[in-house]
Amino acid sequence: MNRIPIGLLWCFPLFGLGIFVGLMYWTESWQDEVRLNQEAALAVNAQALAVMLADDERFLAFALDGDDAAIYRSEPIDSEVVLDGRLSDWPDPKVLSLGLDHMLEIHFPYSSDSLGYELAVGNDEAFLYLHYDVRDDLVVYRKLGGLSVHRNDHIQLSFLDLQKRFHRYAISVYQPGELTVVEVTSTGRSLREAPEIQGRWMATDDGYHVELRIPRSLLSRRLSTLVADVDDESSRELKFMMGLSNTATAETLGRIFYSPSDFEKALASMPFGVQVVSASGRTATTYTYDSTGGQLWVEAPIVSGEAPLGTISISQDAGPSEHLTGIIGGEFDRWSILSLLLLAALILMVLWVTQSRLGRMKRLVAERVDSRGRAQSDASELDFGNDAVGKLFQELKLTTERIGQYNDYLERMASRLNHELRTPISVVKSSLENLQGRDVDPAALVYVDRASQGVQRLTNILNKMAEARRLEESLDETEVVRFNLTEVVSGCVRGYETAYSNTSFTLEVEWEDVPITGIPELIAQLLDKLVDNAVSFSKNGEVRVRLHIENDMAMLRVMNEGLNLPREIGLFESMVSVRKDKGDSHLGLGLYIAKVIAEFHGGTIELDNRSDTQGVIATLGLPLLRLTSRLR
Repeated sequence: MNRIPIGLLWCFPLFGLGIFVGLMYWTESWQDEVRLNQEAALAVNAQALAVMLADDERFLAFALDGDDAAIYRSEPIDSEVVLDGRLSDWPDPKVLSLGLDHMLEIHFPYSSDSLGYELAVGNDEAFLYLHYDVRDDLVVYRKLGGLSVHRNDHIQLSFLDLQKRFHRYAISVYQPGELTVVEVTSTGRSLREAPEIQGRWMATDDGYHVELRIPRSLLSRRLSTLVADVDDESSRELKFMMGLSNTATAETLGRIFYSPSDFEKALASMPFGVQVVSASGRTATTYTYDSTGGQLWVEAPIVSGEAPLGTISISQDAGPSEHLTGIIGGEFDRWSILSLLLLAALILMVLWVTQSRLGRMKRLVAERVDSRGRAQSDASELDFGNDAVGKLFQELKLTTERIGQYNDYLERMASRLNHELRTPISVVKSSLENLQGRDVDPAALVYVDRASQGVQRLTNILNKMAEARRLEESLDETEVVRFNLTEVVSGCVRGYETAYSNTSFTLEVEWEDVPITGIPELIAQLLDKLVDNAVSFSKNGEVRVRLHIENDMAMLRVMNEGLNLPREIGLFESMVSVRKDKGDSHLGLGLYIAKVIAEFHGGTIELDNRSDTQGVIATLGLPLLRLTSRLR
């Protein structure tokens, strides 16, 4: 094979570089000429659009709107939104950051760590969604048993409905999880629950997230929302209120601006990037508009008679000459040219060395044809094995992803069903209440009452399902403390004596201090479930509760006299019950919730027939004081 002399190879980069530099200088003049022509054409288009907008009703409504109310800009959502407190299922959330400049009330010295949040607003055809990402140095939840919804951290929401009636709501919770929205008066007194507005409160490391869903059929275009901060659990005094606009009266409400508006849609249909600025400062921009220098852009005034209405700016991608110059390289100095020459020489040297080594390798390969054949055979077998393993791993990966997607679907299904069923049930319930308040044929009233009872049972079912789901999801969000189990059990039993007036309770406690690590409210909830079962199945109206220590475990037993349990039924499973009357409140979830709480605290729970076969005994075992109760 004839090789090209190395001296001749040096000529090629020098010749190519000369053509390169000449082409660069020629395209610079061509670029300037084309750019001037493009700017002139853009200017003509901008002036034509300015004349057209001066008589366009959509622009005039945009430019002459003197309402200075705060704007809550809602972005369209075209995917399903699950109310889980996260923004991950919002396709392209646009958030507004609120801080000191948005303070509506301030009663204590403020620092950036005290309160701040980001608000995202979105909508689909049926609902308006609000997402609050709140940064709060100390979150104070609603007091258990407390009637006030304002003496704690909370969110306020107000709007006008389609009949222009003013509504004001408060969102506060006892603990993270599914929330309840309450309509309140102007003085803060609770009026009623608002199940048509749904949402979730999620605890975070630096505060909390709240996600709300409001039917658009309830809303006009007037709305306000704010975040209220309370930091002292003793005094529970309000420290700050922060928001775009106040929620106190109809006059202070802001406006919902659904994006894109008809005017923005008209701008987006134009073959340019467009920005329109009204004389009052309002701005509408299409996403393709760019005035940073990457595109050509021009500006023209919008005038009606002699009155200025605003300005329009349009932008467009640069012509082909702009891209050609960028490819060629723009401006070069002598050091750039020298660098190119050195690079070309290096490439040629590598090619020459490679050519020499390839020739040597070909000679070696020709001498070992037989060995090469065997090597190729072995390599083919190895490739086949690698392909099979690769396909197996790919199939395993796809199977794992499908299982993960299916599990995610199952976990979200209960939440979706709960949210989707509450609104139609609320509609049916309110319709039946309206019928009961009117003069109705007594024969028909019987069926109305039956329907009302059925709706109430459905509501109880949803509440019980939500209770179990909230418990499972909020365990890791609640603070674990050290507490005395004796005090918790004693306090609960005193309450049962009042709640179950027809039942006699006997409490036996061997130790005054039984230290436990965990969440006392959940242990009380567990005991509620066990006692409720004992009272329901007790024949003689007597229930015994015994607490003692055994093998470094706190043992709590609840006993009653009555029917024995069937052995073949797993009573601690979800939706399992042996009650003959499975009515309003008994859905087989009580013992399942008790089991979840016990296992979270690292304990065990058992339900068995008494040794004398005269009743049932429930036994809860909890480890004594440990560093943590989270064992999973």
